Amino acid sequence: WPPAELRAVVQSWLKKRHGWQVAEEALTFVPGVMRGVNMVGRAVGQPGDGILAQPPVYYPFFEVPANSGRELQLAEVPRRPDGRYEIDFDAFERAITPRTRLLLLCNPHNPVGRVFTRAELERLGEICLRHDLVICSDEIHNDLIFQGHRHIPIASLAPELAERTVTTLAPSKTFNIPGLSCSVMIIENEALRKQVLAAGAGLVHGSNVMGYTAALAAYRDCESWLD
Repeated sequence: WPPAELRAVVQSWLKKRHGWQVAEEALTFVPGVMRGVNMVGRAVGQPGDGILAQPPVYYPFFEVPANSGRELQLAEVPRRPDGRYEIDFDAFERAITPRTRLLLLCNPHNPVGRVFTRAELERLGEICLRHDLVICSDEIHNDLIFQGHRHIPIASLAPELAERTVTTLAPSKTFNIPGLSCSVMIIENEALRKQVLAAGAGLVHGSNVMGYTAALAAYRDCESWLD
């Protein structure tokens, strides 16, 4: 079981580093971000529905729809002549079909290195709300941000976005401890949380004693090292 202190420590970290206040019951521990993402892929919609991803993106995203009997849909993040990647919102919206149920968001975006701005995330969120999409936001690189930029959790933008977002993150990238397999899912909507946990029942457990201990030490004691 996770140490009693760990949830409060994660809550404190998110509030201090990202200005995001989350409820204790919203936190669930899983042994890897992609395990959490695949749980969401199985939980949202029905077989044959669409899951939207934004290439170029972390390659396991492309496997999630097949793992859950869904259809992979793509909305490319194009590269401008100056080398900067930016979302084409018109193309993004055109990629959504009546069967699309889920957006796999990578924020910050891996591998292009974009930290999406508040304006970009607000527009993306508005489109998702209008089309009734659930958002699964992989924010594992949230603490590795160059100076002059700020990571914004998409679920922190508005209560209506928090209600339909699953955020996944971990200390693994930040503190270089991926082998200890401890990740966090943040699901503020209780019904959605139960749905996602049911999709992993009997298949996906929590972390392990070493992972929990390392996560607690990292988030509680190692901020100065990260800075």
